[in-house]
Amino acid sequence: MQRNMKQIATILFFLFGFECFSQDTEFGKSDNGLIYTDSTVKQLKFIVDSLNLKFKVCESNRTYLSKLQAKAHFISLESGKVKDAKKDIEANILFDDFIKKYSKTEIERELLVVKFKYKNYQEKDVIEFSSVGLSNKYEHEFNFEENLNNYNKPLKGKWVYKYYNKTDYSKESIDAFYFIEEFSQQPMPEIYSRMVQYSDCMVDTSTQIFYDNAKRSDSRYSNNEHSNVKDFINYIHKSTKRPGYDEKDYDNYVKNFQIWDSIRTSVVDSLKAKDSKFDKLLSDAVKEASDKGGSDDEFEEYVGRYYSKKTELELKRNRRVVGGCSMDNSPRVHALNIAMLSAETVNWEIFLRSHLDIMNDKFERASDGSYAWGARKTYIKELEVLDINVLDLLLGISLRIENPSNNHYYGSIGRLGRALSETNEASEIEAKMLQMISDNELDDYNRILIYYLFLSYNYNLESKERQSENKKKLMIAVKTLPEYLETKITIEK
Repeated sequence: MQRNMKQIATILFFLFGFECFSQDTEFGKSDNGLIYTDSTVKQLKFIVDSLNLKFKVCESNRTYLSKLQAKAHFISLESGKVKDAKKDIEANILFDDFIKKYSKTEIERELLVVKFKYKNYQEKDVIEFSSVGLSNKYEHEFNFEENLNNYNKPLKGKWVYKYYNKTDYSKESIDAFYFIEEFSQQPMPEIYSRMVQYSDCMVDTSTQIFYDNAKRSDSRYSNNEHSNVKDFINYIHKSTKRPGYDEKDYDNYVKNFQIWDSIRTSVVDSLKAKDSKFDKLLSDAVKEASDKGGSDDEFEEYVGRYYSKKTELELKRNRRVVGGCSMDNSPRVHALNIAMLSAETVNWEIFLRSHLDIMNDKFERASDGSYAWGARKTYIKELEVLDINVLDLLLGISLRIENPSNNHYYGSIGRLGRALSETNEASEIEAKMLQMISDNELDDYNRILIYYLFLSYNYNLESKERQSENKKKLMIAVKTLPEYLETKITIEK
């Protein structure tokens, strides 16, 4: 099994792209230390300059609202008369009466509960109640497939519960929230609304990376069944004498493959120049792949080099790559290819979404162990060299709001904290995050999110001394939170 995985990994490595590089990065090597070339950066900077000017004259009267949130007590009961407790909750028993009646109840008082609505993978409406975890405790989540007309129904003095039947592996139990206040929301202060608006200005909300009918692939390489694409690839392999896979003499196969791959570009260039069949076979294959799908990385590289970069991008946007395991970086490579092609073809809206997906590691995988996370870099420097207001952009996609623009981009708090730890503006970002945590005009949920953003940022700093100093500053900021939150937070010294 290990040998097979090594073989697959080696083949994937050799089949990645035409380009040669010179300085190690996650995706290969580059002369400038970035994952984009100097010419690509120059093109992108021109677009960013225009967008920054556009933002300066944007209207700033958009009111963003916080997520609906409320305080609630949480109870859990898994012994005694659980069915009777369920009946009492359904009859809306008072909280104090419930506690007196069921003495074995576990209680967590005054939790911050946030309400969400979305569609699940079956396209059914879901209402979710989620308590905010603090110091590795207090995190509970209930999901209900429910008519969204019930989203705003009053809940003060009422219960929301989940009942679990006894199984071979668990006891009969019931968990519930009892709401001690009504859900409410508040307008976001203008300074933070402008951050959200800046992110929407930069990350075009009218566009998505993949088309609705994009096909899913479990790797960068598909076993396409479409004859024209297969015919073209087979023609290339045969004409350039690509070595066939040899399991019995694997080491020699790898050596020969390396030699072939090192000269592949010049050999294929020569083939195109001298063989009239090349263009016809490629054209037929492109038409077929555009109509029916079935392309893969190797074919798309030939399309970009010998047909059209724009067409190569279209083929990639029609193919979602799903990682097979934690060590499979093919979804990130696919996103990088889309980002580079978008830059070359001046598709800024696709470029930035793809780059942010890489930064946030926003990809689907069959499995994903934490041991693989460290190697996945964030590439914040690539954004900084473009003269983007990175601070406002990343804070804008960190804040959570109830009324976002359609297709608004949300970032991962953990990944964004790691990205910010690599910024050139460390002092500025530290001060801004601490100020947001301390700001009583910002809603409680977003203050806690920024608290977690700061924790992630600080954890990823290289300097232990700086980490220690930041913990002291964070403790001061936490003291400004409402008491029901502040008393539940413990910061390790």
